[in-house]
Amino acid sequence: MAEGDKWGTPFVMFPQTDARVNPDAPTEIRAAFEEACTCYRTQAFTASAIMCRKTLEGVCAVHGIEERNLSASIRKMKDVGLIDERLFEWSDALRVVGNEAAHGVGVQITQADAKDTLEFTNAILDYMFSYRDRFEQFQKRRKGAEPRTGSRKKRP
Repeated sequence: MAEGDKWGTPFVMFPQTDARVNPDAPTEIRAAFEEACTCYRTQAFTASAIMCRKTLEGVCAVHGIEERNLSASIRKMKDVGLIDERLFEWSDALRVVGNEAAHGVGVQITQADAKDTLEFTNAILDYMFSYRDRFEQFQKRRKGAEPRTGSRKKRP
């Protein structure tokens, strides 16, 4: 390194290491999350957090929840049973980071916070567009199944 040269933090350009986008999510939500990933890859961490917030707003809207603000929309998703307490906490934390990124001119989102924001957003997408639906299908299938008979004895 020559005197005065400065190097930034290295990052992997290929293969891409960010999260895969859930193919079951609606197109506009996938596009918002893909943009969040692109922002992260280019080290635009604040922009990545803003796009995660936008993705979360889209998740609410796709499920017919469009309250006066994102906080109220997330709470309504919990109140109507679309998300549980844990996902409510995750969603609200993502909302807060997104608000800080969008409204705090002097706020810079760190790489670590941006990465966590991406990963939690991806987990919410997987839950909302894959696991929740798959579990509902599993329950319906189990309700429609004949009771099993076997050699197990009932306990007193």
